[in-house]
Amino acid sequence: MTKFGIRALIALAIFAAGLSGCSQEGTLVIKNSASTEFAGFVDGTQVTIDTLGSYETTAYIGKSLAVVGPDHISIIVAGSATTKRAFSEEVTIKSGETTTFQIVDDTGALIFTNMHGRTVNEIAASQCDSLKFGPNLLEEKRTIPPGSTRTIQLDAGCWDIQINYDRDEFLEVVTGVEIEIGQLIEIKWDTNYVYPPPASPAPAR
Repeated sequence: MTKFGIRALIALAIFAAGLSGCSQEGTLVIKNSASTEFAGFVDGTQVTIDTLGSYETTAYIGKSLAVVGPDHISIIVAGSATTKRAFSEEVTIKSGETTTFQIVDDTGALIFTNMHGRTVNEIAASQCDSLKFGPNLLEEKRTIPPGSTRTIQLDAGCWDIQINYDRDEFLEVVTGVEIEIGQLIEIKWDTNYVYPPPASPAPAR
């Protein structure tokens, strides 16, 4: 056999070894440490993760052995929870390693139920030490009909909530709504509603 033939066989063997080489894979574990359920996408796959739950996936990266391939891959994790604002983040997974991605609370939320007989058209908020209300917090062209509930994310702090109802004819303000990151505050609103402050702790005995 000629030198050329021997080299050709060696090259073919290396190529075959590369094709049959071991797959490089990495593991991604997503842990939901938020106070509420996470819903979103992991590398294009739709997932939901309960509070304190987790989701695990294996990412194929490339071939090892004779063919030198990549040792990492990046995928997109995107979504939100009631107490986690919508996000989209690139996560790098390394070959042979487990990467953990943590979902944590970064906001609070107002669970607003309209107990009044008229439709709520807008809800705005201002910090308790401010007289200026911000923009409408409801989604565009969304209202809150009688008996319906909407979830509104709010940063931690003390808030005054302005309710606009019945075709902009009436305004009411609920004052002193204290909220913390990861906390859900429920308001069952009707006219003359007064937000109850948190109950004082029972005295020690």
